Amino acid sequence: MFSLSFVFALTLSQQAEQPLPLLLTGSLVSEYRQNIVAPMSDTWRIQVQWLKPENEAIKAGDLVAVFDAGTIQASIERLKTSLISAQEQYKQLESQHALKVLEAEYELERRQLLLEKADIDAAVPKDNLSLYDYENNQLTQQRARTELKKAQETLVTARQEQQNALYKQQLVIEKTAADLAEAEQNLSKMSVYAERDGAISYSLHPWYRTKLYAGVTAQPGWLIAEVTEQQGLYVEAWVHEVDVGRLRQASRISARFDIAPEQQFALQLQELAGQGEKRQAWGNALYYRAKFTAESLPISQPMLGMGLLLEAR
Repeated sequence: MFSLSFVFALTLSQQAEQPLPLLLTGSLVSEYRQNIVAPMSDTWRIQVQWLKPENEAIKAGDLVAVFDAGTIQASIERLKTSLISAQEQYKQLESQHALKVLEAEYELERRQLLLEKADIDAAVPKDNLSLYDYENNQLTQQRARTELKKAQETLVTARQEQQNALYKQQLVIEKTAADLAEAEQNLSKMSVYAERDGAISYSLHPWYRTKLYAGVTAQPGWLIAEVTEQQGLYVEAWVHEVDVGRLRQASRISARFDIAPEQQFALQLQELAGQGEKRQAWGNALYYRAKFTAESLPISQPMLGMGLLLEAR
């Protein structure tokens, strides 16, 4: 008969021979989900004004999130005013330069007529005029040709200035209109509607790992919440780069829900990312996204976002 101390020592020896399991934390997610991301704004901070409560069912088309659009609305009003001013400025420039071109054309016609008259006077034979009148007619003809050339150059310049001024103002109008369209598009992103039936789950703060809420100030690009269906459920976990090899070699993977630690069930590793990612506030190491599936879950009505403890041996 073995003594109690011998059995205890044998148990400790067996435990020492068995390597400790790889422990991972995961969460229950769905393949069918809509990410609600803080949209781009004029500033680096944006407030989440309203979020649909997590305990309410969601139908496709329901309003699920509203972001602060105060600065964008003010920008839209300013751009609308700028666009109207730019269009009015275009009309003013159009009238001003049209008048300058018309004056230059009139001056050119006048100089052409003066040159024709000077040509007639200069064509009078020298024998029929005094020397003074003849030379004066020749001088007047040369002056008329010079003035005609100046008038032609003035008309070319006026038309070129007209074209340049209107082209530049048109660019101002187009840029203002493009900025306005972008601002209106950004405004439309401030109200987010559900694309599918399901439930909403709030995300965690990327720095403090606390759940986000209505009224929080976020940065553009933050994941605020997810709208997910109760279909295509799987377990998602992030694996430290040093543990990737152990997970791949594991022959058995099990899990327990945080709310039901006594109900252990089997998982299968379905997918492991080939490229690691850096996770905010998790240090400088790389983490690999892992996807696990189960034939059945021990909880009758699982909720998305539930936490799990995974063991890989």
